[in-house]
Amino acid sequence: MPVDHYETYYADKLWNLLPAVYRSEDSTEFGVNGPLREMVNRIGAQAAVLRRSIDRLWEDQSIETCDDWVVPYIADLLATRLVASQNARGQRLDVAKTIYYRRRRGTVAILEEIASDVTGWDARVVEFFRRMGRTRHSLDPELGCPAATADPAGNRTLQLAEGLVGRWTNTGIGGWADLRNVYGALQAQSPFSTGAAVRPPSAFDEFFHTADFRKGRGRSGWYNIPKLGVFLWRLKSFGVDYTTPVADPSHPGCYSFDPTGRLAPLFAASARPFGDDWVSPQEWQLPGPISTALLASAISPTAAESLYATEDSGQVRELNALGAFAQLGTDYDLVDVGQVTTYPQPLGSNPSVMIFPEQGRLAILHPLNGPLFVTYHYGFSSTIGAGPYDRRVLGQTRSALPASAQKVSGGGGALVKPLAGIAPVGSILISDSLTYDSVSDVSGINQVTIAAANQRRPVIRVAPGSPEWTLTGADPQSSLVVDGLLVSGGDIVLKGDYDSVTLTCCTFDPGTAVDSSTFAKSVDQRDLIPCHLWVEAKVRQLTIDRCILGPVQTRASGEIENLDVSDTIIQALGKDQAIDMVTGVTRLTRCTVFGPATLDRLHASECILNGVVAVDDTQDGCVRFSAWSRGSVIPRKYESVEIPAAAPLFTSRAFGQPGYAQLVPNVDRNILSGANGATISAGAEDGSEMGSFAREKNPIKERSLVIKYEEFMPLGLVPVVIYVT
Repeated sequence: MPVDHYETYYADKLWNLLPAVYRSEDSTEFGVNGPLREMVNRIGAQAAVLRRSIDRLWEDQSIETCDDWVVPYIADLLATRLVASQNARGQRLDVAKTIYYRRRRGTVAILEEIASDVTGWDARVVEFFRRMGRTRHSLDPELGCPAATADPAGNRTLQLAEGLVGRWTNTGIGGWADLRNVYGALQAQSPFSTGAAVRPPSAFDEFFHTADFRKGRGRSGWYNIPKLGVFLWRLKSFGVDYTTPVADPSHPGCYSFDPTGRLAPLFAASARPFGDDWVSPQEWQLPGPISTALLASAISPTAAESLYATEDSGQVRELNALGAFAQLGTDYDLVDVGQVTTYPQPLGSNPSVMIFPEQGRLAILHPLNGPLFVTYHYGFSSTIGAGPYDRRVLGQTRSALPASAQKVSGGGGALVKPLAGIAPVGSILISDSLTYDSVSDVSGINQVTIAAANQRRPVIRVAPGSPEWTLTGADPQSSLVVDGLLVSGGDIVLKGDYDSVTLTCCTFDPGTAVDSSTFAKSVDQRDLIPCHLWVEAKVRQLTIDRCILGPVQTRASGEIENLDVSDTIIQALGKDQAIDMVTGVTRLTRCTVFGPATLDRLHASECILNGVVAVDDTQDGCVRFSAWSRGSVIPRKYESVEIPAAAPLFTSRAFGQPGYAQLVPNVDRNILSGANGATISAGAEDGSEMGSFAREKNPIKERSLVIKYEEFMPLGLVPVVIYVT
């Protein structure tokens, strides 16, 4: 709501119009409103609403500038089938582009664009009748051999444009598979699919299939004349700027792209055109994992793809998926694509860098001119946790920094001195995404903010055996804000007294386990231990928003009066507690909790409690629209479902993997009991999924997409929605 003070203005204006005799009789206490003044204030508030509506009459005539409540009325004028109101972005784009859609309805181009507009996901639409093996007839265009024509290159281009041959395999339409091209043959199975034990065919499959008359569902019922495959990439691809790779001491010259030393697949950037420039996207243009075969095809001398970084007038293009750089002073020198290869190394080449994209590793084959830095993309489901995305939220005003921010950059030990001098009032803004290997404790905090610059992801990765990072509040009025940091390798301890502690878009590494007693190791052989948030302080309000955290626990007489957690993943490994609070109220909203928890009082909404939760005061609070584990002792339940403790609900429980905390397609099979029709996949209050990704509204987006496809698809075709990631 804008700060226009209209409510106060009109309330005072109306109050001053009343005779003084009535005003003086309204209240005998100075500064206290009586019943008459309260009534006038409410009339003034409604007058303010009317004034704002009058002021916005002109803006409300345009779909780009109108208020949300006006969108359905404009849609009614256009007679469009409006998508769900919870999908505000899709609803506004739906109305804004209705005429544009209608002019192009029924085409593959507009169906892909509708999918992108309504859901925000990348999509590729495949007409499955074109992927069916059949006997050719006399009306089919001649295939022939381009080399036998007067214009081989032009004939080849024409055949590709008409879809007569496969781009990679040269397999003729409807004919036998040509297996000689490795990358093309690999497309017969998707390189990555969430929750699938057997990899389904890819959206880029160039081979042909017999008719399948079953209903399109899962991996069956695809190939038939009326079927239209809608391949959707739900994972987002996040591009990290110059980052510190982690060296592998057991393999000199080898590094992981991930700055915590994990091995995770590299992703392609989303870079595809729409409108008049539309062409059906290729794999390198979509936000999926990069295979070795794809990277090899992209870095070949004749490739048109742009997976590897390129320079334009000395500037590295942002849409490129990855790059390797040597630091020269304060500048970063790009390793030329001609010096980059994949495994196995082509004969006759002498490259400097070899990349293994499925593992997120690279090897330096020849010394570079300076220290190695990398850029890359990784995949994840949502904009939560520390990440290189815009952390601002529409309609929310970000808190101002308490003092002029000290800007820190360069990595290494650059944080030590600024942290030592930040208290009692101050702020630090980290302006890059490099790794910082040491920190200083902060004592006497009165008002302190430690933040990453927007769209940056700095990493604090302390050495093994380092002491805990301690942040001490000076008095019960103290406030601490931590925003956008990724902390790995050590614990964080809150001491002293705080009025408020706020964590926003942070990742406190939850660790990775091999089994209940053994941690996985990073490439530099460090244990991937969880980063605990230990509370030894007395905290009136601890607010956690859009974070990924390890255990949150109190100790040494620490108390949290109010713990408010929203859109967050909290994970404990082994027998550790995800949340351990002896006193206070815990409010969880759209959260996923891995592991057991011990709480005093609990209010949970749209959560997945994937571990046994023990609540002391079950007469207070409620668990609503949530999944809770068998054996839990929790307050009254409403529209919730029971699941086994540690049920296999997720594509991955390993932090750093693209499918971390993402629900598997058959997640509802784990429900033990609940209300009739209750689901996990669409069981949130607004019909979205339960858990930390409820804010993405994936089920609502899918339903909205089906609504729009019924309006704009060619008559008689049936959409088959296929999740690639």
